[in-house]
Amino acid sequence: MYLDFQQIKDDSPIETVIERLGLNMKKRGNQYRGKCPICGGSERALAITPSKNAYYCFTDKKGGDVIQLVAHIHEIGVKEAAKWLSSAVPEEKKRKPTKSSEDKGFKPLDYLEPDHEAVVALGFEPEDAERIGVGYAKRGVMRGTVALPVRLSDGTLVGYIGVEDCVLPGSWRF
Repeated sequence: MYLDFQQIKDDSPIETVIERLGLNMKKRGNQYRGKCPICGGSERALAITPSKNAYYCFTDKKGGDVIQLVAHIHEIGVKEAAKWLSSAVPEEKKRKPTKSSEDKGFKPLDYLEPDHEAVVALGFEPEDAERIGVGYAKRGVMRGTVALPVRLSDGTLVGYIGVEDCVLPGSWRF
């Protein structure tokens, strides 16, 4: 039986798993804290952080994701823990959703400046640069470059190439 661990984690919010495991936890700030039913320890020994979908047992000095939490509490391996979690996921959620045509490709960078002097220095008129998605990136991974879109033949945006500067017309440094 194939188990998609990432999909199981995505479909198993740790707060739901806390209830399913029957853990006696108290919410404190952004964590749930309680006594570990396996290791004992203090009333705060088991820490579960929903924003990270993770746990840490201070008594056992171990932690991990939601699958590892189940493995720890049931004292089983991670494969068995994943099967246990998977049995609670409805069949329709087990199948990965397929991307629709509008979800394909990259989201265009909305902060590019088509009228920046570096764009003009490369020979683009600001109106043309805006129309085709070229622009200077003042932030993000492309920061400090002129971002040139890379598209498939169907027009799907698949990424950007960043041009750092233009030493002479026609000689670029990538």
